[in-house]
Amino acid sequence: MKLWLLWKNDGNAVGADTWIWSQRLSADGLRLVGEPTRLLRQTEPWEGALVEGPFLHRQDGRLYLFYAANAYDQARYAEGYAVCESPAGPCVKAAENPILKANGVATGPGHASMVVKDGRTWLVYHAWPPGREGSTDPGRQVWLDEVIWTDGRPVVRGPNADPQPRP
Repeated sequence: MKLWLLWKNDGNAVGADTWIWSQRLSADGLRLVGEPTRLLRQTEPWEGALVEGPFLHRQDGRLYLFYAANAYDQARYAEGYAVCESPAGPCVKAAENPILKANGVATGPGHASMVVKDGRTWLVYHAWPPGREGSTDPGRQVWLDEVIWTDGRPVVRGPNADPQPRP
């Protein structure tokens, strides 16, 4: 197994593009190997000024790069994905993005990760209660919703306010 580091640069803080990068790590995970690679940047209207919170997930032999975009303290913060040939790219954004966005029960959902348990896939992410974006009372909360894979595409059943079974 090869280890990879994913990150975003802070271009949004200085009015520059924000990129998601990847770079291989040594077998012990303590050193960078080779050169970093740019995977993607904000190019779509829903992404606003930045992309962030990357994670890779392999499903049925395909590699998916999930990422959040836009301002985290706004309702328009959302989650999207791209399909990548490898951890070093190239990656192609999904036409159906964002796949997780504000609705009547949660706003600003994103910065997610996945859990797979007993053949089911779950998306763990944070979101604000409606109308509370940017507030510290109660602040962002952790959400869990199931992901259904349909024709090689992740479909998130959420944000969903119903109690979810623990994976």
